[in-house]
Amino acid sequence: MRKIIVCIGNCLMSEAIMRMLKQSGEFEPVCVPAGDNESVVKDAQSLSADIILTDVSYASGATIDIRMKEAGLARRMIPDCRLAWLCDENSMPDLAREVALAKRDGIIDAFFYSSVTDVYLAASLMAL
Repeated sequence: MRKIIVCIGNCLMSEAIMRMLKQSGEFEPVCVPAGDNESVVKDAQSLSADIILTDVSYASGATIDIRMKEAGLARRMIPDCRLAWLCDENSMPDLAREVALAKRDGIIDAFFYSSVTDVYLAASLMAL
């Protein structure tokens, strides 16, 4: 079973993702509140997380700049941990493009749009 840190600002989405990951039987999800980028990475390191799943938005604590710093820190502190970002491609298309570019540039390992199905999200995370 793979440990996955979930740091999603939207409580409803976070709870739904946590529930889906638990029900898949493939993951041991741990919900971490959004905070400064060091706390998420330190939590992931202390829990020996395999994956960090975070959202990217305009909200404080989840901006692209914060997530980029977090990704750099995670790569240094826990290089074997996979990084995945979730964003809303409909209401924030410019941000969604930046997230896709982060994947292209190797900053993250995967990205998902919030319109993705739960089955696809679980399968893709399992394949990381």
